[in-house]
Amino acid sequence: MCTLRLLVLLPTRFLGNFVISLQAIAALVRAHDVDLLIDDRHTSLVRVALGSGFNTIAYPRSELKALGPVGQLRAFTGLVTHLRRERYDAVVDLDGTSLSSNLVALVRARRRTGPDFARHPRFYDERVAMDQATQHCFDDYAKVVEAVTGQQVERQYLKLPDVPAPTMPASIQSIPNEQRLICLHPSASKSYKEWPASRFAALSEELHARNFHVVLLGAGASERQTISHIREHSNHPLTDTHNQLDISQLTWLIQKSHLYIGNDSGPMHLAASTGTPVIALFGPTELIRWQPLSDTTTVLSHQQLCHRNCQPEACLGSYRCMSAITLEEVLTIVDTHG
Repeated sequence: MCTLRLLVLLPTRFLGNFVISLQAIAALVRAHDVDLLIDDRHTSLVRVALGSGFNTIAYPRSELKALGPVGQLRAFTGLVTHLRRERYDAVVDLDGTSLSSNLVALVRARRRTGPDFARHPRFYDERVAMDQATQHCFDDYAKVVEAVTGQQVERQYLKLPDVPAPTMPASIQSIPNEQRLICLHPSASKSYKEWPASRFAALSEELHARNFHVVLLGAGASERQTISHIREHSNHPLTDTHNQLDISQLTWLIQKSHLYIGNDSGPMHLAASTGTPVIALFGPTELIRWQPLSDTTTVLSHQQLCHRNCQPEACLGSYRCMSAITLEEVLTIVDTHG
């Protein structure tokens, strides 16, 4: 197969989706000459995951948020002008959003491939059939890549190599080296995905009794309240890293930890790709679509308790699928890891 000059589009802002896509992106990078356009917050992670051998183009989402409408138009026009300097053999859209579909239409390429759920289907020469109701999010990316390369993508998360030790915040540096760490991420993008904060607080107490040092993970104003609740109900020292870690620091910390415990979230998918054992707490989120494809992850879920007509944002059973996960269940798995 001849090497093609590809522009690959995945400007998603969601960390979990980006982690899930890495195995598919790696297959493209191995086979072809790739320019990869991704969200500016994910550039350090993709270098850790895939190394060199391809060109990264940052979609400047952080910059755009700080600009007014005129400034945003100028920045976007500058990005398109940059992309149009190249003549690609193909543009490969892994995102299927309005943003990526518009970029597909604006760049210069001989062929345009994307998923059949892409927002503007008329912009594509090839639309790859999907069934999002029955397939994992991983397959949204893998099927498009397989259509381009003609080769099957290995169906598991790409395992991240060890991250070189970054400079860590003082809160982490102060933890004695001999202490075994367990990372807890008690928040998620939606409240219905969250195991009760009171149980995370009780879990933290039990982990301390087992001689673990608990590190709380989180970012953004919405996660501050949950972390504060856990701290207020803890009777022992723990480390709060809220808003202190970038992606490289977070990845390194998880890799150095004995265990990661958290809800269905972007950091949970990141943890599942590190090789560190993960206990993933799932409520009404579709397991067929979001269960981590990782041998080191144990999923706890009681979706058999859900009403057949339940929807994630309109539960008919008070989210008992999540509240039914007990502290004892989590601790049983913790104890299997010593």
